[in-house]
Amino acid sequence: MRIFDYIEAINCLESLNVFGMKPGLERITMMLNRLGNPQSTYKTIHVTGTNGKGSVCAMLSKMLSTAGIKVGLFTSPHLTSYRERFKINGEDISETMFVETVDKIQQVIEGITADGNESPTQFEALTAMAFDYFARAGVEYAVIEVGLGGLLDSTNVITPAVSVITNVGLDHADKCGGTLEGIARHKAGIIKKSVPVVTAACGTPLEIIKETAARLNAPLTIPRDGVKTNLKGEYQRENAAVAVAAAQLLNEPRLIPSIIADALEHVRWAGRFEIFSINGRTIVIDGAHNPDGAAALRRSLDAQFLDRPRRFLFGVLGDKDYESMIDILFRPTDEAIVTRPQSPRAAEPIVVCKKLRRNSIRAEPVENLADAFDAWLNGGSGLLIAAGSLYMIGAVRQRLINC
Repeated sequence: MRIFDYIEAINCLESLNVFGMKPGLERITMMLNRLGNPQSTYKTIHVTGTNGKGSVCAMLSKMLSTAGIKVGLFTSPHLTSYRERFKINGEDISETMFVETVDKIQQVIEGITADGNESPTQFEALTAMAFDYFARAGVEYAVIEVGLGGLLDSTNVITPAVSVITNVGLDHADKCGGTLEGIARHKAGIIKKSVPVVTAACGTPLEIIKETAARLNAPLTIPRDGVKTNLKGEYQRENAAVAVAAAQLLNEPRLIPSIIADALEHVRWAGRFEIFSINGRTIVIDGAHNPDGAAALRRSLDAQFLDRPRRFLFGVLGDKDYESMIDILFRPTDEAIVTRPQSPRAAEPIVVCKKLRRNSIRAEPVENLADAFDAWLNGGSGLLIAAGSLYMIGAVRQRLINC
């Protein structure tokens, strides 16, 4: 089947969702071999972690492009469009190139299945698309964000110039060993022999990362102090420190201190403690989607808006530990409109409301996101916050832009 337009390309990618998530590198390796291993034609930086991956990737990409270096950026998930996942020097892939790349990958997948092999998953296809697109565009570097875990993630076919593990918390435990230790070992799985690694992890995960790095003779850097950045949120200072340490380990003469500082002053990353002002109301949207993310958001809210009444638009996925998120994020004086993120994994709003009410928080379930948005934006007073799932944040952000 040939792909000729954008809608066909999206439908092709969506059809691969039926194959779900299948950890392992066999299928992606097969795809990349048939593509001529495009990921080997440029230098890479590999980034994993429970939270902060996207922000660190955005910072590193901005540093390299500010230095005049052509850099690719592959991240996930997207907020509003698949095209956001593939950037070169901050620009999304064009619709024309997106269609062309999907078509090329589709031909590879058809060849693989025709030979009697199982079909690659959607994320494996997206990963192959990114590697191929960056090679054809002639990037010098590519910043690659892990999709899930690290060890068995389809991005883990690269040997990067630097490996980055932002932090380690209890998210995706069911797919990464079931425990904090298991998650840490999966994330440490991106560490390669003699390749320097940077991490802001602490406690037991840090010990596991230290052990893995020592076994593989991979020099380990642990930033100790936060670094100022244009991105809002207290947690971004730690992310910036990780990004700076990774940039320095590249030993890239074009990445001089003034370039790094300028990049951190101008970097943008949508949906992460992003602040809007509409009709005199201050609005914060943040893709906090697990307990560690909720804790980071709470610290930032308390640091910048401690005395303000807070009204949340909250929507979470049912496979997340949303009860812990609620315990961490909400004050008893807060109010919440609870809605359903645009995902089949979404938690039932009425069930989430029961937990909020047990915590003495005024909460109202509104199933339809458009209705929930209107009720949140136009009702009550005080600081408005949208949080809980990136699947919701993308739609909320687009509505705010259109206000």
